[in-house]
Amino acid sequence: MTDAEFFDAVDAFVNLANELNNKLDTSDVSAALMYAAARYNAFNFFATDGSPENEMPTYKGYAEQYQALLQKNMLELRKEFDQANSQPG
Repeated sequence: MTDAEFFDAVDAFVNLANELNNKLDTSDVSAALMYAAARYNAFNFFATDGSPENEMPTYKGYAEQYQALLQKNMLELRKEFDQANSQPG
């Protein structure tokens, strides 16, 4: 997968989440997206490995990766929100 393909896939998920925001609260969409990611990651684990001895390292790996990605995105979005809120208007 190229970087462009990866970010196209990311954008597709974000666009779907934004569409769902038209009829659901942002918190509900966030919860559904997180549940879907966990469900798909569990499927991916069993489809590609599934060995019991790798379950705990997989939990830890996904949790660490999610924490790092969430922190990175919160830092980036904080800048955008701070700039938007500091605009006169």
